[in-house]
Amino acid sequence: MQLRNSCNDDGEAKLADTFSQEVSVSGRTVGILGQPWRATVTTAGDVYPWDEVGAIRWYVAADDRWHIPSDEVAVRQRSIEGAPVLETRLRIPGGDVIQRIWVASGRQGSSALMMEFENDSPMAIAIAIDRQNLLVSRPAAVRSASGEWPAPGLDIPREPTVIPVGHRTSVRAALVTAGTATGLQVADFADWSAVVRGWVALSEQASNFKIADLRDGLRVDELIVAERTEIALNPAGCSDVPQEAVRWLEEQRELKRMKLNEEFDESDLVELAGAIEVISRAVKRGRLSTALALKGMNSARYLLGTEQERAVEDLRKLVAKMVGTKKATLMSMLSRTVADSSSDSAEPMVISELESEFAVMTDDDCITLLPNGMKPERLGVQFEAHGLAIGAEFRVSFAVRWHGPNAAVIWEIEGPRDITLRSGVDLSWVSSHLTGEALWRVDNVPETALATSDGVSFS
Repeated sequence: MQLRNSCNDDGEAKLADTFSQEVSVSGRTVGILGQPWRATVTTAGDVYPWDEVGAIRWYVAADDRWHIPSDEVAVRQRSIEGAPVLETRLRIPGGDVIQRIWVASGRQGSSALMMEFENDSPMAIAIAIDRQNLLVSRPAAVRSASGEWPAPGLDIPREPTVIPVGHRTSVRAALVTAGTATGLQVADFADWSAVVRGWVALSEQASNFKIADLRDGLRVDELIVAERTEIALNPAGCSDVPQEAVRWLEEQRELKRMKLNEEFDESDLVELAGAIEVISRAVKRGRLSTALALKGMNSARYLLGTEQERAVEDLRKLVAKMVGTKKATLMSMLSRTVADSSSDSAEPMVISELESEFAVMTDDDCITLLPNGMKPERLGVQFEAHGLAIGAEFRVSFAVRWHGPNAAVIWEIEGPRDITLRSGVDLSWVSSHLTGEALWRVDNVPETALATSDGVSFS
């Protein structure tokens, strides 16, 4: 995730000159819905507020020296369950210092950037934050009688807030970002675990998976939460760049599924029509692959919903020209596997790729589960998918368990009408029921993968 910010490092008293330069800040966006304040947290745990010119940095005084996380090698960071709650670990003698950052709501409509520091080492330490006017959970160090900073040896431009932290204990600091700090305390703001639960629940309103998949060593379900929460906090703007227009449509689809833009008004529809036109024109001129264009058109179909019949027909005609046919239904065209889009300079969305692997609408009245068959790594492994948005009207949930070489499948389809259900695993299987169970025959299942699973139910 990237944000371009104009960030000025203020030289106050320590630097001879001030300077300004445009920098590229990479990291996760943090904030809360309903409040405009946003910031980018770097992999070192430094915070760049979008409405300021300087970063909020942290420093650790350990038994050996001051540690500056942005300069250290032994720094590791993770997003807790994919939420915009970042945990950064800094190695010091005897253990780690753990920083957690999140944004939380508080009393009387307030919100705050929350910073927790846990000393997971046998020695006492001190945390310095180069910002004043923080709420803190325990008394901060103060200037000495001679007026010296309570951070001797730390050469930074601004006077910091310094908080002692005993061994195996933690402290919290808060920067109020909305409301007034008068009368507020650190304990008035939501805990990081509650914030994590809230963001995960928001993502799961759209869909969720119970799978063991990893991507680049990270759990896919957490990557999906990270992707959706980044969209919620920092959505892309509509663009006349074809790849960015596709991304905008995909992000708008996810926002609608999370119920963050449930209704499209007239201005939204104008933007949607503009994005469709940008994509269509780019395909004609060879500037965008058909594969990537169809991803955007599939999102557009979902956004149009069920009330825009004329717009849906216009979309069908555009897609028909794009794929070179006339009479095919819109959903059958959108489900086609066409030329590879790897040449497109666009970052694929994890959720779009995963959901299309689990279920697609292969015609206006037909949904196919696992359209590309059973991946080898799923043989003998139980998994579930819930709330997949198929077409503009249907939500699909299904689970797979194993009985010998057969896949035991239970499914539930939410939608306004009957639908034909097919399988990309067992091509002989077909059902017209919106709920049910079945056994799919799976070819070439190795004996080492065979397992018998307990029953499963969505009730």
